[in-house]
Amino acid sequence: MNLAVNEAIFRSRREGLTQDTLRLWQSPNSVVLGTSGSYRDDVNHAACRKYGIEIVRAVSVSCEVLYQDRGSLNFTVAADATFLKHLIKNYQPVLSEYQILNEGIAKGLQRFGVNVKADPSGIYIDSRRISEALPLWFYDFLLFQGTLQINTNLDVYNEVIKPEGYSERKDALTSLSRELRKNIEIDEVKKALVQGFEERLGVGFEEQGLTEDEQKLIEKLYRVKYSLSKWNVNAHQPFLVSMGKTTVEVFVAYPPTSMCRKLIELVKDVTSDLQDEVKVMIWMRGRGVYQHGPYPEISSALQAAEKRSIIPVIIISGELKFREFIPSREDLRKAILNAL
Repeated sequence: MNLAVNEAIFRSRREGLTQDTLRLWQSPNSVVLGTSGSYRDDVNHAACRKYGIEIVRAVSVSCEVLYQDRGSLNFTVAADATFLKHLIKNYQPVLSEYQILNEGIAKGLQRFGVNVKADPSGIYIDSRRISEALPLWFYDFLLFQGTLQINTNLDVYNEVIKPEGYSERKDALTSLSRELRKNIEIDEVKKALVQGFEERLGVGFEEQGLTEDEQKLIEKLYRVKYSLSKWNVNAHQPFLVSMGKTTVEVFVAYPPTSMCRKLIELVKDVTSDLQDEVKVMIWMRGRGVYQHGPYPEISSALQAAEKRSIIPVIIISGELKFREFIPSREDLRKAILNAL
């Protein structure tokens, strides 16, 4: 559910429905895989069963694996990253954005009297790593979600995550409590991080709750994605656009043949009463990726159909359902409703 909250905030920011957002949160004991992380190879399942640890998956561009428990403090930044560019000299795309956000966290941790440094790969006390992150990009929008080891049980961490889960990292792990040799109040860390971000980014924060649209999206994302093994185990997710609308992609010839025109009419008729929940996207071969605006969202199934010149097709939530024929109204309606 927490990961659904992160994605909902990110989608809301992408759609211009909310401002740049910092979220600080905690979760039960869990292992969080990146989108391409291996459920089989990166996690010690026997140890997870031993400690009652949940294995979940986050959307990300990396294959890192995170461990979180009640002693960890998790952070989420959802922002239009273009404003970060002027905050650092010798700007390097992607690396500079990670650097700046990690520096904001490091400034907060410096208030505890530890020797903290930050680089694009993470945050360190001396040479020991104290943070991990799973970033995600959508054009210029960045979702930077990760974990700080505050009072984290590192013995459990090292038992639960296999060496493969460290990717190419060889850094020693530490926690703030291990460095200071005492337990740290998480609320104190939260306050320090807010101050650190405000100082590094030159911004001020206002505390706000989730919007009604975000709440609805969270419930849908949990239902169709984050609660399901096909996502958490197999990394197979539904293709949703905008604020989580179920997509019906129709790939046709240009100009449309008579068969293609009939298919388009059928899809529009079947979805006429579902416009609040369903987004119909008519894609015409050869017209390019910007047929539906400046930030195109295209499923991998549609890309495959285009590459193989399969026409016409109907793709629902990223799955090719009908190809090279016109389905019955009943079959099409049933397939769409099942995706909701």
